[in-house]
Amino acid sequence: MLYNKKITIQYLGTKFAGWQIQAKGRTVQEEIQKALTKMYKTKINIIGSGRTDSGVHALGQTASYRTEIFLPADAVHKGLNSILPNDISIISVEDVPEDFHAQISAKSKTYQFRIYASRDRSAMHADRTWWVKANLDYKDIERYLKVFEGEHDFSSFCVQTSLKDNNIRTINSTKCFMEGDIICVEINGNGFIHNMVRIIVGTIVDAIKKGYSVEHLTNVLNAKDRNEAGPTAHAMGLYLKEVFY
Repeated sequence: MLYNKKITIQYLGTKFAGWQIQAKGRTVQEEIQKALTKMYKTKINIIGSGRTDSGVHALGQTASYRTEIFLPADAVHKGLNSILPNDISIISVEDVPEDFHAQISAKSKTYQFRIYASRDRSAMHADRTWWVKANLDYKDIERYLKVFEGEHDFSSFCVQTSLKDNNIRTINSTKCFMEGDIICVEINGNGFIHNMVRIIVGTIVDAIKKGYSVEHLTNVLNAKDRNEAGPTAHAMGLYLKEVFY
C-alpha cells in the first residue's frame, strides 16, 4: 500500500534558484526532499504543482509524494517545520487519495504580483516587491487586466525560448487592490506559460507610464509576438498564492 500526502508550502524565494532541483543552486524542492528523507529514513521524492523561478515566492505552493511508510500528517507537518530553514514554512500536510497528483490534479492557480510604486525605495519591501518609480493607480491597472480575461493565445507574453505548439490559456479572473502601500495584482488561470504573469504586469505598467490606451494591450495580445509586449517585471514581486483542485 502506498500512502499519498499533499503538502502546502510557503517560501521566500530570494535565496533560492527556484523550486525545481538543478545541477547548481539551492532549491526549495531539494530542501524539502532532504528533510523528508531524514524523517522517513529513506529517499523521498516530491512533485510540485509547478515550477517557480529564481527569486519568486510562494504563499501556497503545493506538492505531493507517495511512500510505503506511514507517518501521521500532523507528525510530518511538525517535523518538517522543525528541520527546514527559516525561509520555508509548511502550512499544512494532508492525507489524500492515491490518485492525487500535485501537478496533474490541479484545476487552476492564482498568482499575486506585488508592486511598490514610490519615488523612493523601501528597505522594508526589498526583495519582496517590484519597486516602480512612478505614480500608479491600482484602478488603472485593473482596467488593463480585463483585456486578458478569457481564452487567448498568450504568445506575446512568454519567453521566446519557452513557446509551445499551443500557447492558448484561459484566465478565469483578475483583480487589483491596495494592501497598505502595496499594489496587489492577482490573476487566476488554468495554466501559465513561462514568465507570463511577469510580462503581463510589466507590459501593463509600461503602457500606463507611456499613456497607451487599453486597446494597445488588445493589439499586443493579438500580435502573438513577444517583441510587441513590454518589459518583464522583476521576479521578486511574484508570488504563487494558491493552487485549486
